[in-house]
Amino acid sequence: MSLPEPVTTMASPFRMDYTYVAGVGRSVFLRGLAERRLLARRCPGCAQVYLPPPEFCSRCLSELEAPFELDGLGAVSTFCVVNFPFPGQTIEPPYVVAYIQVHGAGTRLMHLVREVEPERVRIGMAVEPVWAPDDQLTTSLKSIQHFRPVRGADA
Repeated sequence: MSLPEPVTTMASPFRMDYTYVAGVGRSVFLRGLAERRLLARRCPGCAQVYLPPPEFCSRCLSELEAPFELDGLGAVSTFCVVNFPFPGQTIEPPYVVAYIQVHGAGTRLMHLVREVEPERVRIGMAVEPVWAPDDQLTTSLKSIQHFRPVRGADA
């Protein structure tokens, strides 16, 4: 007896509408992205540096200091190679999704790592942001198209 074909998609009557409120801290970060700037904020109480920054420190609840710019250079702290396609996917597998530890920040950004073969990506790899063209800059992480290995660094 042969098995029937597996179910690959299923229509669903569910729909979710939601509104994301960035808040004061993350709004500064998102507006900075539209200017090709990564804006972090430091906690005056415990010195934690947030990127993207909330309004208050999650460790000690202090209000964070004024934003300051980071250059975007960083390192891959962990990553995943996506090998399987799924509905709605906009990038052809395989591709790499990584947590980027931007130098000077105590938190990490999740983003794509491209311009390198997935099997060459490693923890500690030096990366830099690749910014979108001027006409595609927006108040979202889409202003950074992806991160790539720093040219000349040990990739």
